[in-house]
Amino acid sequence: MARYHGYEKTVRQPKSVKHPIEKPLSFLGDQAAQDSSQIIITACDPILGDTGSIRFAGGIQTVPDIEESIHQLRDRRLQARENSLFVPPLAKRTLQSSDDTLFPLLEMAIKFLSGSGKVLLLLGDSLGGKSTFSLELERTLWKAYKRGNAIPLYINLLAINNPNENMIDKQLHQLRLFSEAQIQELRLSREFVVICDGYDGSQLKQNLYATNLLNEPGQWGAKMVISCRSQYLGSDYQVRFQPKSDQYEQPIADLFQEAVIAPFSRTQIEQYVEQFVQKMPSQAIDTTQPNWTVKDYMDKLNVIPHMFELVSNPFLLTLALRALPNVVRSGHNLSNIRLSRVCLYDSFIEQWLETNKRRLEGTTLSTEAQETFEALLNEGFVQQGVNYQKNLAVAIFKHQGGNPVVEYSHIRENMSWKAAFFGPNSQATLLREASPLSRSGSQYRFLHRSILEYLYSRVISDPFEVSNLATHIASGATESTVSFLDHPLNQMSILGEPSISQFLADRIELDPLFKSRLFAAIEESKVDARVSQAAANAIMILVRAGVRFNGADLREVRIPGADINAGQFDSADMEGVDLSNINMSKWHVDLSF
Repeated sequence: MARYHGYEKTVRQPKSVKHPIEKPLSFLGDQAAQDSSQIIITACDPILGDTGSIRFAGGIQTVPDIEESIHQLRDRRLQARENSLFVPPLAKRTLQSSDDTLFPLLEMAIKFLSGSGKVLLLLGDSLGGKSTFSLELERTLWKAYKRGNAIPLYINLLAINNPNENMIDKQLHQLRLFSEAQIQELRLSREFVVICDGYDGSQLKQNLYATNLLNEPGQWGAKMVISCRSQYLGSDYQVRFQPKSDQYEQPIADLFQEAVIAPFSRTQIEQYVEQFVQKMPSQAIDTTQPNWTVKDYMDKLNVIPHMFELVSNPFLLTLALRALPNVVRSGHNLSNIRLSRVCLYDSFIEQWLETNKRRLEGTTLSTEAQETFEALLNEGFVQQGVNYQKNLAVAIFKHQGGNPVVEYSHIRENMSWKAAFFGPNSQATLLREASPLSRSGSQYRFLHRSILEYLYSRVISDPFEVSNLATHIASGATESTVSFLDHPLNQMSILGEPSISQFLADRIELDPLFKSRLFAAIEESKVDARVSQAAANAIMILVRAGVRFNGADLREVRIPGADINAGQFDSADMEGVDLSNINMSKWHVDLSF
């Protein structure tokens, strides 16, 4: 037995394959451990020795003083999380589990680690709170730590060279708190909870529990919590994380569990905002304006359509909270909130890509992937990422009618349109994994449908590439004189897509050139019936933005199927206008023919 200042604990013995000696990890503290004064470890037929020594029948072996170094690590890690924001997340058991089965993740993790389980797999969308939870779990374990408890060890897998082997040794060496002798003593006498963050970021494929020989005879005794983006995993991913079943006399279900972090509820969002206002005021406000209150933030989030769905994880919520004061400006009327919505989405996409660019810069990539990444950097990684997402949005509307879920099997569909976005080539892989996409098995989708709608609106509102209109450009023509025949505005009706229409209406206030292009499309329909869809969409967007057509010259325009509900057309000249199948309810008009 080992006596840690009055607390008796079985020294971890080498485990046989069939009959391992197991003891639940004691990281919540043991009252007896608080009354400690010396360490006496005996083996074989023990002879009691001095404090700090192990006395064997064959002689005395000095035990390095490791508890002081452990407490230095504890203080360092707790201080690092001192002002962090954290709202306990909810989770479900698997990717396929119903959202009605959510449970408190932190409580589940503590219970799992207290039992006989070995590996807890933490899944979630990119930047969905996995790292935040991993760090908070470590903090919780360190706060409860008592002498002799299992030692929590957070490992950023990106920062470890080849974590497939000796990752605990490597992490302890990086900390520069433990000598080689202390590390060897920790290996032989102590248990760990290793919290491995970023399995996907390290481009890992192997089972770290197995390759690191955890709980094998003479190796590290540890339980593992490991995080991975859901998008990174395909079918049968569990084998990458499960302990070998023949190492234990327990069913695999007792040894391995997974949990999928759920989006924040409105209550959790408000709790997070409360912490944000309290702990991060300098980042939460425009210094020229009064400090925002929780109510200020919640009022704005309530008004902006779909914002609660978009800010349903810590990262996105933080982006929104930082951007809201600058977008809304505290003196503005809430009727201007439409502007802030499109600005927030602009900010979100840019910051998402910037964050993932930095992630990739710190990721160990294959030679081919590294060359591709450097080429993307030279071309402008963020802009290339935006182009990838915009092109995907176009393809989804073109081939799937806007159905946001794309199912892709490379074996069956490597010649389809999907391969350009979801195939294994390095450019598609880098841009896909840097985009706000979620993956469940073979299914991909944007994190929220509103992101898909926003991106399609960008396809319409951004300047259209001249190369895409090469066959329709007259000599010396500029974008303003290019035909709208192949323009995205002419490809489909947005009548049934009110969110896209609203994004585009919001964009008018930000981009006067876009407004001019919409008028140009209407004008072109007078002479070319083939662009009537572009004209119908254009006039719908302008009407939705509140643009008035009073006294306008609309003779011979072609806008079939347009929704000009509540439009202002007093004294407009609409002689010869194609008004077939248009929605004219509640429009204001004193026609001039």
